[in-house]
Amino acid sequence: MSHNADRLWRLFADLERLDFVAVASHCSDDCSYEDVPFAAATAVGRNAIRAKLELGLATLERLPTTIHELLEEGDTIMVERTEVWHHPTGERATLRVAAVFKFRDGLITLWRDYWDAPTLFAQQPASWLLDVPR
Repeated sequence: MSHNADRLWRLFADLERLDFVAVASHCSDDCSYEDVPFAAATAVGRNAIRAKLELGLATLERLPTTIHELLEEGDTIMVERTEVWHHPTGERATLRVAAVFKFRDGLITLWRDYWDAPTLFAQQPASWLLDVPR
C-alpha cells in the first residue's frame, strides 16, 4: 500500500471515530474539501475543514465507513465508499459516496465528495441541520 493510500485509510478511521481534528490533520494547510452537491460550501484549510465536518457530523454517535473501491494513479486516489450515519435517537442514514483525493508531499490537497443530497436528507431526522432544505 502506498503512503498516500495509507494516509487515506487513517483519515477514514479518524472520521469513523468522529475525531475531526485528526481528520483535518491529514490535509494540507491549503486543502480544498468540496461536497459537489453544494459547491458554495467548499472549505479550504484545516480549520475550515474541521469546522465543516463538525457542522454536519458532530451530532452523530458514530460513522462506520466501508471502502468498496480504492484506485490510485500517481498522487490521485479515487474511492467508492458507504457511510452509515448513526444518530443518538436511533435513526440511521446510509450514503454512497464517490470521491477524488489529490496529494502533495504526503498530505491531502483536494478532497472532493460526490453524493446524492436527496438520498441523504430523506433519511435524516428532522432535527438534523434545521436550516438545510430537504
